[in-house]
Amino acid sequence: MQINANRLGEMLLEAGLIDQFQLESALSMQRNLGGRIGSALVKLGYLPEETIMEFLESQEKYSRVSLQDLEVPAQLMAFMSAERMLELMVVPIELRKTGNEKLLRVAMTDPTNLKLIDDLQFTTGCKVIPVLAVEDEICQAIKKNIPKETPKSPEPVVEDNFVEHGMVDLADISPHDPRLDRLLDLLKEKGVLSVLDIERVKFN
Repeated sequence: MQINANRLGEMLLEAGLIDQFQLESALSMQRNLGGRIGSALVKLGYLPEETIMEFLESQEKYSRVSLQDLEVPAQLMAFMSAERMLELMVVPIELRKTGNEKLLRVAMTDPTNLKLIDDLQFTTGCKVIPVLAVEDEICQAIKKNIPKETPKSPEPVVEDNFVEHGMVDLADISPHDPRLDRLLDLLKEKGVLSVLDIERVKFN
């Protein structure tokens, strides 16, 4: 069975909020640039986002939520990457367990998109309950709740050329020993000795 991902456009057309030309224009924009049908209608100036939200809310199937100041548990943010959430314009907001079933409430701009809901259910392993939220609040909720990585402690810098067990007693080295030349060159590269210092070590 083919799942119609653009049900929202058809519903808006049936409700008389857009005409066929506007729907076709939005669908064309969506095909060429990607994104969601509702977002395309808003960008083309055919409908304000608030009108779409109010229309969906009036369908009684979809409850609308405010995501302002919402703190999303790290467990929910781990369901998918922040980049993927922003691409799909979805954010999980609550997880409940009923018997053996896990119910995941997901805020999205288009809860009529059955293909998206089906994909989310496959990705998360939960039954997805879509709720309605405006695009800007979804973006802010995702960015605000991205898990912060614990900064790694810088590893100590070990100058392996100066490891204690590898140190050489200069008193035991002849001025003509090639090891002395290598050691002096190394100290020069490290900025420990100047050319004048090297001359003094070699010839004094």
